[in-house]
Amino acid sequence: MYNRRGAQKIKLNKAGEMIMYVIFDMDGVLVDSEAAYLAGYLHAARLYGLPESDMRAAVGRAVGVVDAMERQIMTETFGHLPQFDLEKTYRACRDYFAGVVESGQMALKPGAKEILRQLKAKGIPVGLASSSPRAMIEKVLAGHDVLHYFDAVVSGDMVRKGKPDPEIFVRCAQALGISASKYSSVYVIEDSHNGIRAAYAAGMQPVMVPDQLPPTEEMRQKAVAILPSLCELEKFLHTAWTV
Repeated sequence: MYNRRGAQKIKLNKAGEMIMYVIFDMDGVLVDSEAAYLAGYLHAARLYGLPESDMRAAVGRAVGVVDAMERQIMTETFGHLPQFDLEKTYRACRDYFAGVVESGQMALKPGAKEILRQLKAKGIPVGLASSSPRAMIEKVLAGHDVLHYFDAVVSGDMVRKGKPDPEIFVRCAQALGISASKYSSVYVIEDSHNGIRAAYAAGMQPVMVPDQLPPTEEMRQKAVAILPSLCELEKFLHTAWTV
């Protein structure tokens, strides 16, 4: 659905050409990875005797954040338990996740490749801003032959502050050659609450495609649209750039 904030009219350059840019998050937006992360951490919880309900809550808080913040959330949640070992818990999750990736079970989300093709065909610059490390981004996307659709990629290990700080989106916009005066023409496609907050803080146009976390009233206020899947994104963007 489109929410009450509405999309802003796309600006024109001196030649009368429309200006639009699109930045995607990866996990939970382009690839069905958030469920695998949750399964990996639940595997670690069972392995090391950690409460599964607390693990679900911790993973929910960690959606969309960089590794350092993820580790902090795990420590805050389980640090008081004598059986908790951060490195063992983290490694068990990552090993589980790597197994899913290597098995070829990490599918693209419905409509992902189609919207990337459409944006490329229209000549719209596209960036990727993911909290995952660069090596993981390449590993996850390599098998789907989609990396070439992105004109810029910024990973979590390239920024000092993670979402909800806007740094990762600002860095991606800079890599695309976008000046701050054009941030209102940047559409950021996110599934996480922290991602929507980061895009909003950057002065960009957040579009939420929910995955593990349902939209809240805050998300409805900050997002220009909440869409059920990427299959509806092309129609929304077409409406935005023809207003």
